[in-house]
Amino acid sequence: MERNEALPPQDKSVSLFNRLIPILFVDDLTAERDFYIRLGFTVSYQGSEFPDFIALASGAIEFGIERKQDFAPESPDRVLIWQFGITNIETAKQQLTSARVSFREEWVTPREDWKYRVLHAHTPNGYHLMLEGAGE
Repeated sequence: MERNEALPPQDKSVSLFNRLIPILFVDDLTAERDFYIRLGFTVSYQGSEFPDFIALASGAIEFGIERKQDFAPESPDRVLIWQFGITNIETAKQQLTSARVSFREEWVTPREDWKYRVLHAHTPNGYHLMLEGAGE
C-alpha cells in the first residue's frame, strides 16, 4: 500500500491550516525583542509560563523568538532569510534609520515589467532581514 492510500480523504473546501507562527532561536532574547519593537512590532506574549519565549506581532503577522542554549550566532544566515512584505519602502527606511539599524537598499528587476526594492538588514542575533516593497 502506498503512503497516500493510508490517509483519509480531506474536505478541499475547508483549510486545516489558518496561520503560520514561526519561532526563531536566539541567544540574546532582549536584544532581539527590542530590535523588533523599534521597527514597530508589539509584544503579543511574554510571561512566566515560558520565560525564554516572546511572541511579537504587527497586524496579521505574528512570530516568536526563543532563547536557545547552544544557539550559534554565525548560523542564522545559513538557515533562514527572514523576509517581510511591506506596504511602503520609504516608511520602512525611515523606521530602520530612526531605530539606528544599518541597512542597504537594492532594486530587484526579475523582468522588464517587474521591478521592486528590497531593504537588507541584520537582527542582533544575526538573521538576515529582508523588507520587500510592492512592485513599482
